[in-house]
Parts: sequence; C-alpha cells; structure tokens
Amino acid sequence: MQNLKEITEQARAALDELHDKGLDALEVFRVEYFGKKGHFTQLMQGLRDVVAEERPAIGAKINEAKQAILDSLNAKKEAFEQAALNAQLAKETIDVSLPGRKVEIGGLHPVTITIERVVKFFSELGFSVENGPEIESDYYNFDA
Repeated sequence: MQNLKEITEQARAALDELHDKGLDALEVFRVEYFGKKGHFTQLMQGLRDVVAEERPAIGAKINEAKQAILDSLNAKKEAFEQAALNAQLAKETIDVSLPGRKVEIGGLHPVTITIERVVKFFSELGFSVENGPEIESDYYNFDA
C-alpha cells in the first residue's frame, strides 16, 4: 500500500508539471503510468501475490487511485484541446464588417449582345443610331 501512495503522489506531481507541455507530453505520461508496463498496471499485476482475503480491498484502492489520476489526466487533456481550439479559432477569425464577394447574376441575352456589336460596328464607320416610333404603327409607316 505504501507503493500505491508513492506512485499516486508521483503521478499527481508529474501531472502538475505538464501544465504547459502539450498533448504529446500527456500521452507519454499516460503510457508511463497506465500502459502495458505502466506503474498502475504493475500494481494490478502485483495483486497475484496478495492474500486472497485482502485482494478486493487493495484492488479497490488501486482502482480508486487509478481513476482519480485518469480523471485529472482527462481534464487536463480537455483543457489542452480547448486551448488549442481557441487558439485556432482566434487565428481564423473572419471580419464580418468587410464587404462580401460580389456575385454577378445573370448575363445579357445573345440577341442583345449581337445588337450591341452591330451598333458599335456601324458607329465606328460613322453611322448614327436613331431610336423612335417610326416603324411601330401604321400612321408612321403609311400615312405620315
């Protein structure tokens, strides 16, 4: 049991030192304490040597300590992930006061484009374009 207290204190101290090291350091910590050859795994394997009557009590204490350290580890991991997300969001902010991209809607009809080209062509040759109601009614076409 003394070994459990020492390992728990070491784990808490090591976890407190990781306050600014990042997610990679947390993963190294997790492997060191909870991996296949980790400290808590060795404690659980050491339960084989304990008397059968004491195993449930000792196993429960090991699991409590293990769960407390895992909870602290997960909280620290979430804090690192949240800090990374906040930094990324701050870097990628969008200024909503800027005008957006202007979207060109629609286009000219092909006949309108052709009329404009013909008018431009004849204007360059010296002709003028006249608009009026000359061919819109019988009066202007036949009587006037």
